[in-house]
Amino acid sequence: MSTGKFCPNWLFNIILSQAVYDYIVRDIAIFITAKKYISFFSEYYDDLQSDEIETGAVAFIEFLGEIKTKDPFLLLNHFTFSIITDVKPNEKSIFKKNPYEGEKEKKYTPHDAVKEFKVFCYSCRSGLTKKAPLGWDINNEADLGLITKAIKKEFSIDDMIDSVT
Repeated sequence: MSTGKFCPNWLFNIILSQAVYDYIVRDIAIFITAKKYISFFSEYYDDLQSDEIETGAVAFIEFLGEIKTKDPFLLLNHFTFSIITDVKPNEKSIFKKNPYEGEKEKKYTPHDAVKEFKVFCYSCRSGLTKKAPLGWDINNEADLGLITKAIKKEFSIDDMIDSVT
């Protein structure tokens, strides 16, 4: 189904961050997480590709390995938290556009997402960025709109088979 809209950049960054988080913390394969988000968001956005998510997630992991951080999941949490606090997907007002509204043209790439993540990590290590409160986890957030529903959606082997056919 064509929607004529593309995934917003901030949402793509959260999807990548969650794919890496699921891989590192929950031991879920990246391609499974990619399929989960693609199947959920295909109703809202066009052209969200599994290879883009996988390429971006692998680049995040490689970078985390390069900087030899003790707690990579904390950097991922801080990154996600900073995006959520900047975008505020749960705030509604007359003057604020819906953050989930798709873009008319594709404005995200895995390469750009990795650059943003690297800049954030270096800024975070220097103490120049917002950090998530101790114990914060996006999985525990109740009302962030579509991203909350996507994260809480369980993805089974049946969904994987359905996505191939």
